[in-house]
Amino acid sequence: MKDIKLNQTQFLEFNEFDQFGFFYDKSGFPTEDADDEFADNVKELYKAYDYIIVTAEDSIYGVKSGKRELILEWADESYSIAIEIAEDYS
Repeated sequence: MKDIKLNQTQFLEFNEFDQFGFFYDKSGFPTEDADDEFADNVKELYKAYDYIIVTAEDSIYGVKSGKRELILEWADESYSIAIEIAEDYS
């Protein structure tokens, strides 16, 4: 299966309500202002990476200048969600 590449707009939908916990606090919980800060947090994420890739193994990578960096591993159902999002934009 092929990796799914997500741009910033697609990522906003893919990680709606921060369901994968990219921006949780150190204890593993959403911050108090998580909903208000979500779009800004995603903008910052895309300053660090050119795009995000989701693999068939449910791993999520940030890619900068062609170099992959693992962000989340075993993010349940992330690949199937990414496929749906990618299809919506094709």
